Amino acid sequence: MNWSDEQRRQQSAVLEHIAQSHAVADALRKMRDHYGLSHVTYHLAQTVAGKVDSPFVRTTYPDSWVARYLLKGYVHLDPIAREGFARSLPFDWSEVETTSSDEPFLSDAAKHGVGGQGYSIPITDKARRRALVSVNSVLPGAGWRRLTARFLDEWNVLAQLIHQIAIAELYGARDPVPTLTRRETECLHWIALGKDHKDIAAILSISEHTVRDYTKSRTVCTRATHLRIITPWPSRSP
Repeated sequence: MNWSDEQRRQQSAVLEHIAQSHAVADALRKMRDHYGLSHVTYHLAQTVAGKVDSPFVRTTYPDSWVARYLLKGYVHLDPIAREGFARSLPFDWSEVETTSSDEPFLSDAAKHGVGGQGYSIPITDKARRRALVSVNSVLPGAGWRRLTARFLDEWNVLAQLIHQIAIAELYGARDPVPTLTRRETECLHWIALGKDHKDIAAILSISEHTVRDYTKSRTVCTRATHLRIITPWPSRSP
């Protein structure tokens, strides 16, 4: 994909707008509305409170579907959640192989307005916390392919930002694992896409010196590797 300066500026503005969210639910709504998605979900598989482990889930799905999902124990039957927590790389839902045992869940999901298109981004941070950010759409196949071809890179970055918001919401300053700042995340994202310091400075409207400060630290690079931010994503044709 060939990026214009205007597209880069727009992406930076979107990242900044969502990164300013104080709660995961707010960030998910912003992401859903900006990209015209049907729903967005964040699922942190395990949070520790004393000796009790419990999931942390935020979503834009209606309460009626969330209640049914929990009541029916669908978390144990959902092929996307099952696949998402078994993978380390993002995937389109069309890649997931389903079986006849998945049909009752998939049929019920469709009846409750869950779209047939989706994309999920697994996250594993330095504390080995596993999370999954999933977007859902009712677009037909061709429309979905156009949307993902344009925005997948942005969604990968936003997933990391949303995870940081979730950890801050859960632990505040008590989290023992340091996270990247929003600017560090943005700079490393553009490095992963092959941009140099001069390009990144122009995209983010900051100086080259500042970009170098954000990216030269060995600590930043180590944390980015653990957060799966600086693994380059495959380039896409226009």
